[in-house]
Amino acid sequence: MKNKRLLSMLLLTMITTFSIGFTSCGNDDDEEATLRFSESMIAGDFSWYVNNYTIERGSCSSLKKGIILKFNNDGTCSCFHRMETAYRLNNGRVYTYYDQTDEPMYVYTLLSQNEDVLKVRMTGTLDDDLSATLTLNKTFNN
Repeated sequence: MKNKRLLSMLLLTMITTFSIGFTSCGNDDDEEATLRFSESMIAGDFSWYVNNYTIERGSCSSLKKGIILKFNNDGTCSCFHRMETAYRLNNGRVYTYYDQTDEPMYVYTLLSQNEDVLKVRMTGTLDDDLSATLTLNKTFNN
């Protein structure tokens, strides 16, 4: 009788542990962005200056303070990586591409917006497991 009770308690503990583990783990990258980029927000007669950044995961030697990100109305861009030459908006996020491929290189998710300052999460989609938070300041082109 005592063994049945012990076995039942053990089984109940395992079920509870697995249930909590499966419900608390998730991939936030697949969820739709709460704040959304729009074409007029990112593209125009202005650029975005990297004022600050924090790398949460991975590494990136070409990400530096002072880098300029430029998104053009024709779908082209120049960002911190030399192969980021095109972009698309999808579900409120910016996906950058090498213009000769259709595979995204980086995904930019809007975290907050305060006038001419954006806080953005940049996530790598190819070989690098990069995740960084960027503070971008709008700068107007001459």
